Amino acid sequence: MKILVVDDESISRKILIKKMDRIGECTGMNDSLKALAAYDHAIKDNTPFDLITLDISMPKMDGRQLLSMIRKKEKALNKAREDRVKIIMVTSRMNMSTIKDCIRLGCDGYLSKPVNTYQLLGALGKMGLVPGDAALKEEEPSQTRMVKEIIHRFYKEKIKLPILPAIVNQIQKLMKAPDPSIHDLANIIRKDVIISSKLISIANSPLYKGVDKVDSLSAALVRLGMKATYGLVSTLITKDLFKSDNPVLTTLLEKLWSHSFACACLAKQIALELKLENSETVFLMGIVHDIGKMLLMKAIIEINPDVNLADEGLQLAVHEIHTTFGAALLKKMRFSKEFIQISEFHHWNDFSPKDEKELLVIHLSDYLVNHFGFGCCMMDEHASEKAAPDLLADIKNLVSLKRLNLDVEKVLTLMDEIKITIGKSAKAF
Repeated sequence: MKILVVDDESISRKILIKKMDRIGECTGMNDSLKALAAYDHAIKDNTPFDLITLDISMPKMDGRQLLSMIRKKEKALNKAREDRVKIIMVTSRMNMSTIKDCIRLGCDGYLSKPVNTYQLLGALGKMGLVPGDAALKEEEPSQTRMVKEIIHRFYKEKIKLPILPAIVNQIQKLMKAPDPSIHDLANIIRKDVIISSKLISIANSPLYKGVDKVDSLSAALVRLGMKATYGLVSTLITKDLFKSDNPVLTTLLEKLWSHSFACACLAKQIALELKLENSETVFLMGIVHDIGKMLLMKAIIEINPDVNLADEGLQLAVHEIHTTFGAALLKKMRFSKEFIQISEFHHWNDFSPKDEKELLVIHLSDYLVNHFGFGCCMMDEHASEKAAPDLLADIKNLVSLKRLNLDVEKVLTLMDEIKITIGKSAKAF
């Protein structure tokens, strides 16, 4: 059997190819346009694909658009229904409207992430591509079941979600006022002694340090500015979410926080290099871009306190779903559309000219900090083991780097600089 796996996210694509290798000859594509060209080439050579799996959420042309294009091409070729390529849609967001839309466009089945062999063989069995009882010989991994249970609970609103304290809403309301002042901002913040003291420490950290040391909240707010203060208060509150009474979970959450903080610091420096006016907002985007992983790991421990969070299968299952999960979480927490998109699409490997620069900056920053000592999971640790020449070539080929018109040497210099800043500034938070 000849199989085409289309998914722009490299980890998810590799996972599915590994599962498919036992079934047939697999080709992986990270781009819908390339996949369409591969489909056309296979038809021309009279070696058509028997099965195609399409990730629904992809840049340029999403999975549904590609599905529609393939079915139109088959119709033009007068292919009988039984001779059409079997197409399975793969998605992190499996709701009824998505399913109905894919069925209407002509898909033969659908899989929800995290995909497991049991689920895959069951779908292929229904299509007659593998023996009907093949799925019965496979046991669905407990790690996958746990993650699926969490997703089910989340969409049924049975998971307790973090709520931003009143101070964030008060500052946000002040920012929208006709003539907000530092004095009014100070009156809101000084009610929280811990946040006040931390803002003074941050104002004296390498991230914002001036000539003189500030020793009062008002002086700290003058140095930081109102926009930065709002972002930093949100950052301080977000950090509290990365805490747990479970020692194993605490270790993983600290690693995740370190990754998020490093991503935020580098993203801010890149934004400044690009002369973006919202560098403080970009900093907060870096802080929350992986928030889905945080809540998933907390929910897993809540369901099963004895689970091994470092298990590779569990880490892969979390990785497959965390972007969509994080986006849904930020939406429920009433973050803006820009933040939601950052969470959902920061692992894309391709971008269009229409994509926001902030998304490109976070993608680039996330990639770099993962490969230079600030990874947050075992996949990132494996990535950081790449040989230097190969890594440099990979960075030069990043679409986000090219779209931002950045020089690779300059970006690597910024990476070296923020390593020092991270070490000296992290304690202030």
